[in-house]
Amino acid sequence: MPSTGCISRLVAACMVLGWTLGATRADQAGTLTDGSDDAVRLRALLDEQQKRISALEQRLSSAEQQDVNQARIELMRQQIREILRDEEFRESLMPSTLQAGYDKGFFIRSSDEKFLLKFNANLQFRWTYSHARRENRYLAPGYRRTDRSGFDIARFRLRFGGHVYTKDLTYVLEFDTSSPSGYDTRLFYAYVNYRLADELQFRAGTFRLASTRADVGSTSLLQMVDWPIMNSVFGLGNGTGVRIWGQLFKKRFEYFLDVVNTLGDPSTRTITTDEDYSAFSHDANPAIVARAVWHALVGECPTPMDDASHFDMLCDMEGHTSPALDLGFHYAFSEDWQDGTLRIPFPRRTFFREGGFGLTGSEGLQIHQFGVDGAFKYMGFSLTAEYVMRILDVRNADRPPLTPLFQLTGDSSTNAQHGGYVQAGYFLPIPGMEKKLELVGRIGGVSALSNGAEGTWDYGGGVNYYIDGHRVKLQMDVTKVSEAPISGATYGLANVNDDSLVWRVQLQVSF
Repeated sequence: MPSTGCISRLVAACMVLGWTLGATRADQAGTLTDGSDDAVRLRALLDEQQKRISALEQRLSSAEQQDVNQARIELMRQQIREILRDEEFRESLMPSTLQAGYDKGFFIRSSDEKFLLKFNANLQFRWTYSHARRENRYLAPGYRRTDRSGFDIARFRLRFGGHVYTKDLTYVLEFDTSSPSGYDTRLFYAYVNYRLADELQFRAGTFRLASTRADVGSTSLLQMVDWPIMNSVFGLGNGTGVRIWGQLFKKRFEYFLDVVNTLGDPSTRTITTDEDYSAFSHDANPAIVARAVWHALVGECPTPMDDASHFDMLCDMEGHTSPALDLGFHYAFSEDWQDGTLRIPFPRRTFFREGGFGLTGSEGLQIHQFGVDGAFKYMGFSLTAEYVMRILDVRNADRPPLTPLFQLTGDSSTNAQHGGYVQAGYFLPIPGMEKKLELVGRIGGVSALSNGAEGTWDYGGGVNYYIDGHRVKLQMDVTKVSEAPISGATYGLANVNDDSLVWRVQLQVSF
């Protein structure tokens, strides 16, 4: 649009031109007659000129009005911005209200989205049949056992999470009531997380340690009924402390650094009476756990997802149309002088025979644990593998307080334990049953070395029926354990050294 000054100059020039032509015609009036061709032409030119001048005057008036209106609008905007900067006036004019609904959990949030509370629950109802060898040579002589079977609530979790003041400050509270804990309700997770940037975040509280791939995954997304037997020995569980973590290179690389009181038991306390010190307290040595994950191939799948979330679930329910590959590494360090929160299997000896596992605590041990893992998905097929090595350094073995492992084995040397597993799954391409029926299988083992070797193997297979994804699913598996390295209700292992065949059927409902 021409500027106001330009239009004004144009109108003035036209008026001068009109006056000049008018004067010229007046001078020539004596020679022109009303009906002559020249007079008709001049009148036409004058009419056309007048029309143009009128049009220009209208455009000038419109442009000036638009400038005035624009100035008024900008002034009003500025005044509104200044008024809304007053928080008290803003809240009185537009008071915050609560919104509620369901979005991957029931939620309540403020209309300004500064506060969010989300509620989730997960129920795993399990039937277990455990067939063990009638005689366990390391139990009391003559003690015979029968098979065990029955129903349990393997897990019942209530989870509260959300954010406060800003979406970068999130929190989680999770409570667990289950058969392995004797149906006592306990605080399972309790932490806050602050996101400075994707690359740098901080967490404080009780949380799952960044150790084995099996251990860091959500129990609601398990591919088989429960974790592999290897994880019963090398999984480090929860810890109380702080975490520094982040996602780099467009979330293709993740790192975690945990500094916690102890490994495997977040319930120890800093201050206790001297009488309770040994039973409930932790020593002054923190444990350190570090993990790094490289999403080498993020793959492609119909459902848009962040790179880091491709392996939240082990099965290929997303249906990757190009390969996805994940690689991980973890390291853990602990020097237990008093707490001894880890259960350590060792080769057991008796006067009559060698072989079999014994169990002791980690008091007096300096522990270094290394692990590598990988996961692969493509076209409904998934493959997960993991290997862990734990080095046990028996510190001050022959000086009080004597290290339990040394007392039981007489071995003061540094020794190692190994474990691993390979797990696979495949969705059957049955028309109308896509992403519903999955066959799964797993093989794993644990070896404990100390003045010799003792090891075990476990083999398992099963089938999953995903009624509504992981929200509602029915799972069945059968696992053969040649010699249990540890006991644990979660894994269906009643006694150390049991030769067991465990059959489990589990229904999961979560929201």
